[in-house]
Amino acid sequence: MSDSNYKSLFKATGLFGIVELIRILLRVIVNMFASKFFGPVGAGLIGLIENTTQLIISLTSFGLNFTGIREIASNKLSNDLKSSIKFINLFSLATGFLAAIISILFSTYLSRLTFDTDRYSVWFVCLAIYFVCTSFVQSRTIILEGLQEIKKLLVLNIITNLINVIIIISCYYLYNIQGIILSMILTSVINMIFFWRGTKKHNISSVKISKEELKKNFKRFTKSGVLLAINTCIGLSGYLLIRYYLKPIDEGVVLGYYHVGNILMVSYVGILFIGINKFYFPKLAHALKNESKSETNKLVNNQLELCLIILMPAIFLLYFLGDIFIKLLFSVNFLPVYEILIFGLVSIFFRGFNYIVGYIILSHNNFKQYFYINAISDIFNILFTIVFYKYIGLYGIGLAITINYILSAIYTYYFAKIYYSFNLDKQSKKLLLFTIIVCLIIILCYFYFNELAYRLSTFLFFLLSIIYSGFKLDKYLLNELLMRKIKSILNK
Repeated sequence: MSDSNYKSLFKATGLFGIVELIRILLRVIVNMFASKFFGPVGAGLIGLIENTTQLIISLTSFGLNFTGIREIASNKLSNDLKSSIKFINLFSLATGFLAAIISILFSTYLSRLTFDTDRYSVWFVCLAIYFVCTSFVQSRTIILEGLQEIKKLLVLNIITNLINVIIIISCYYLYNIQGIILSMILTSVINMIFFWRGTKKHNISSVKISKEELKKNFKRFTKSGVLLAINTCIGLSGYLLIRYYLKPIDEGVVLGYYHVGNILMVSYVGILFIGINKFYFPKLAHALKNESKSETNKLVNNQLELCLIILMPAIFLLYFLGDIFIKLLFSVNFLPVYEILIFGLVSIFFRGFNYIVGYIILSHNNFKQYFYINAISDIFNILFTIVFYKYIGLYGIGLAITINYILSAIYTYYFAKIYYSFNLDKQSKKLLLFTIIVCLIIILCYFYFNELAYRLSTFLFFLLSIIYSGFKLDKYLLNELLMRKIKSILNK
């Protein structure tokens, strides 16, 4: 069971990782153009607009990304599958229209919040198209993920991402700041067209759902998803409040640093979390329903260990060459972002822990507890970020994120252990402790040694993590094929 877990989890992570890597590379191109056209202030504005639209989507989608995937994954081998697909298509479309109505009704207010003027109200009215199209794509993505039609989902993502980059750059070049919203509308339409063409067999228009069943399902999904929706909204509202707090500082420059810091800490390691979201969660939901607790515990520990094995080289590389990456991907103007990363990168390990262990709570349909954990964490995020930035500047932003994730990880593990009999195995504990100690050493080197010593120490840890992760993956995935070849060369 354990070996097959590693192989299936790594295969999914690898496949989604390839797509995410392509997306990141394409995003790098977009960021380079955005940095050139808009500078730090414009980069912050992009983050503000994206945050606002995500808030509206989260408010109206009722946690469909979670409840929908769990529904499809649970009914994959059931006769109710077609009805579930039909309902998710309808429910998602309804949430899309609800988001569109909100965008139209509050267009003037949203324009003032984002651009400090109501001149751009019409753009938020036009964003109604974006919300409807995005809801359609969301429903098809949920279905493909729940059914584990990974290859089709990957192909669609690659194609749409390539086309989207061309559209975004063109809009930025031709329309400057106004091109941000125009590009969102055009890319959402393109995405909808491709996902509609690529998932025609899931239209299932012939399937009939009675009014009673439709009403029952709407009530069930709304009830179970409302806490998830509020949860996500609190998180996004928190980020929005932080952005509005930072917006006036240095005429929006600090807001740009914050946005880029989030890109590096989220998108850079997004390769792994995409795999966790799209493969591990439906697999866990299926395992809880069909397998024993010990087997489910193995699955969670296997995913956690794999997460840490992949994260270590990625994080240590960012410590080693983070400032160079910032200059290459953005510009010299964004170099202060590295101050956010010094403490902030540690949070990624705890974020991975929270993702993996937290999904145990979510897979048991304990939405209330999942809501409490995340809501408290989001409130702390706002308070810590504002207070720590006030006293220690950009370093404080990264420190706030890390402390917040540590507190969340402690409580999440405690709850999963008490209520669902989850236990970390020795290997996961040792690996987690090792990563924390190494990060602390790197941080101390940054503040107490010169640049050369810091570079050497981060390079050494990166090299050791590459070797360790390579041998571990060789053991779990290739049955020690690499080790045997090395031994045969040394014995010659």
